[in-house]
Amino acid sequence: MLILKPCGGRVVKLDCVTQSVTLNQEITLDRVGSVRGVAKGRLVGWTFAAAIGFGSILAVAASGESGSFPASGQATCWNTGGQVIACAGTGQDGESQAGVPLAYRDNGDGTITDLNTGLMWEKLSDDGSIHDKDNYYTWTAAVSSKIAALNSANYAGHNDWRLPNVRELESIVNYETTVPAVSPDFNTCWGGCSALTCSCTISSNYWSSSTFADFPAYAWLVDFYGGGTSAVSKTGSYYVRAVRGGS
Repeated sequence: MLILKPCGGRVVKLDCVTQSVTLNQEITLDRVGSVRGVAKGRLVGWTFAAAIGFGSILAVAASGESGSFPASGQATCWNTGGQVIACAGTGQDGESQAGVPLAYRDNGDGTITDLNTGLMWEKLSDDGSIHDKDNYYTWTAAVSSKIAALNSANYAGHNDWRLPNVRELESIVNYETTVPAVSPDFNTCWGGCSALTCSCTISSNYWSSSTFADFPAYAWLVDFYGGGTSAVSKTGSYYVRAVRGGS
């Protein structure tokens, strides 16, 4: 999904846009072909030919292909003392916002699709099921117990669920927020909710399938408290979110 945001009604230019355009209102372009908001048009892959807003045609040429590198999600800038400051001229992530904006689709079947990477993620719940956010596993049991159970049940119509590698897991971190460091799509949780009705994330460590090459008895974790990574013993117990897809 491409999001073109107005800048005081003036010209706005994003890294994914090769031509500056003038907008009066935010326009959201969905890579699956539909256009939401005030714009209408057609997407071919990642290239949007034209948008129509407020009676005028806004020419937009967007670069990138399916699987473009996702942005960090960060849109705020801070000084060395930790105070929020204006981003202009800082060179910080919040100013450049490089990469494709984070974008997800709830599939209504207990899964979420990342519209940038194409990966399909298991939604986590708070209902005591196999999807419960509080379930934790050793590295080996993450695959032999949880992943195996999802595939045996043909969860959401699929039997190719797996443990994500560390880069895949990092791709759903939203560095604009913490506790948990995810977009709202992964953080709508309440007591007793199922994977069909909510989407939970524990603000803690999740297993990846990636081994720590320097000490292979360890594997990489992603900490969704703040988005950091670390390597720990494979015998420890941590949380798991399954994924499928990718190339």
